[in-house]
Amino acid sequence: MPSRPRPRPGKRARPDPGPSPAATAPLPPAADARAFAPGLLDAESADALARAYAQSAPYLHVVIPNLLDDSLLRDVRKELLAIHATEKETDIYKVFQTGDLANLDGLPESELAQLKSLFTLRNALYSDEFRAFVSKVCGVGPLSPSKSDLSHTIYKQGCHLLCHDDVIGTRSVSYIIYLPDPDDKWTPDDGGGLELFPVVAPNTPSVHPSVVIPPAWNQMAMFAVQPGKSFHSVAEVVSKKNRPSISGWFHVMQPEDFSDPKEAEAVREKLQKERDADAKASMDQLLDDDVDFPFEPLNDATENGDDEVAPLTKDEIEYLKQFINPAYLNQKTIEQANERFCEESSIELTSFLTPKLASALENATRCLDEQDGFFASSPKPANYAAGTNYPAWTATGPSHKHRFMQLKSSPAQNPPATGASVAPPCNAADPTADLALLDQSLFRSAPFARFLHLITALRPVHVRSRVRRFRPGMDYTLATTTSAAATGGAASSGVLDATLCFVSDKSARHSRAWASDEVGGFDCYMAPDESNDDPAQYRAQKTGYGGSDDAGQGGDGGALLSVSARSNCLSLVMRENDVMRFIKYVSASAPGSRWDVAAEYQFQDD
Repeated sequence: MPSRPRPRPGKRARPDPGPSPAATAPLPPAADARAFAPGLLDAESADALARAYAQSAPYLHVVIPNLLDDSLLRDVRKELLAIHATEKETDIYKVFQTGDLANLDGLPESELAQLKSLFTLRNALYSDEFRAFVSKVCGVGPLSPSKSDLSHTIYKQGCHLLCHDDVIGTRSVSYIIYLPDPDDKWTPDDGGGLELFPVVAPNTPSVHPSVVIPPAWNQMAMFAVQPGKSFHSVAEVVSKKNRPSISGWFHVMQPEDFSDPKEAEAVREKLQKERDADAKASMDQLLDDDVDFPFEPLNDATENGDDEVAPLTKDEIEYLKQFINPAYLNQKTIEQANERFCEESSIELTSFLTPKLASALENATRCLDEQDGFFASSPKPANYAAGTNYPAWTATGPSHKHRFMQLKSSPAQNPPATGASVAPPCNAADPTADLALLDQSLFRSAPFARFLHLITALRPVHVRSRVRRFRPGMDYTLATTTSAAATGGAASSGVLDATLCFVSDKSARHSRAWASDEVGGFDCYMAPDESNDDPAQYRAQKTGYGGSDDAGQGGDGGALLSVSARSNCLSLVMRENDVMRFIKYVSASAPGSRWDVAAEYQFQDD
């Protein structure tokens, strides 16, 4: 009888400090009019911007090209760039951030004197005049005079922020003020644009953005926060320029903004109910995977019986060796793999496919990547049309959960009989047929289920699988768990992930890039944290693998396991239901796409 994998205690994620809570100290009621561009706050200007806002798409937003006094903003930029910025990376972003900018009032006078221009700007943004201006332009109600909420972020080469809707707490209006080098004009070729997504169904953004707003000096972009609608992202910065910015939110009126205690208490209760409802809805939406990607019964799944732990039969070996390196079909090798898996709950089987089939797939995937321009000498901005011209492939979302190219499903059919010959075509110019055959005739076959059982001691009974392509500069999955809905309500303590990956890693340079994980594309498993109810903080805490603690010491950030992208490598991982998993965004600097056949097997609990 094969050994069973040992349960391992889940590690707690190391909390990412994230942004500080929004300041609630009283703010000056009046702004220095000289902080803003001449005439900006005039009624005529506000009316013109309100009209532009009302006519915008894919959802209401506005761009103000000259927001502030130029000399003031230059001084603000100098002050901000003198502050140390810490790199932070999660499943959804990679950025450099300084400390919170809302709580400047608490700084010692000596430190505040070094940030006097920033202090002037903060007070101007949250003044009565400017809040009234924002409220009029965006058509929202009164904005809180007591709650400021802003931070400084630097997007360097490779930095990005993936699709989300900004719905957290009492946020009413989102804004960003761009601070690139005013003497070195930012161009669309530098990347870093604000991408806006239309909604194609309730709470569901499109796969690709429809509007991209390029950064520009002294430009402000602004929009009302709308649950399930205000989806946006920041495209990867692909040049060596830095893209600093100040971003933040205006909040709805807070209880402390009311002098009447009864009115304040009513507002407090209303906000708490809304926060609780929004947090639960956002959490459920973010953490559950696709309910429209259900598990299906595994054809000819092995039934309980003494023969299931016997060595592979001659017919099973003959079938599997059409695909799998014969070394892995040796009984001693299988026993060694079983011992390793049961100790670690995971294993990587390198050089997994036969040399002929692996070579054909490596050549074919590289060929398509070359056709789509993914081996450029320097990173390029996202070209969302790349890879969409192949009839068998489709761009798949929703983008607030994942984005990748997916091989369209062929009509449902039973895998060939165990002793049948399926003869992979080994097409070195187009990987489509071979990848589809691996999905349908290997990963869903009874002999492969037996092979998996002998290695993992887990008995697969249901499966869902797909063939994916993660294009550089575009594609990813965000951290999710396996939802109960996807399993059809069937009881199971987890799933067995079986992922066969292909990347261009034959040259030393390409191999180092993928192995370093610096270009993304790695498969990451994160521990659960039941103590956090804020979906934004929840995600940051789970996936802070690249961050550091308050003392600046690095740590695992909550990662239970990280599997680097490697060609012709099958990774097997036993994942409990509450463990989150994601494929990190593939950077524009990656040498080609990450291709994989990704299957999840629901196993029978003994």
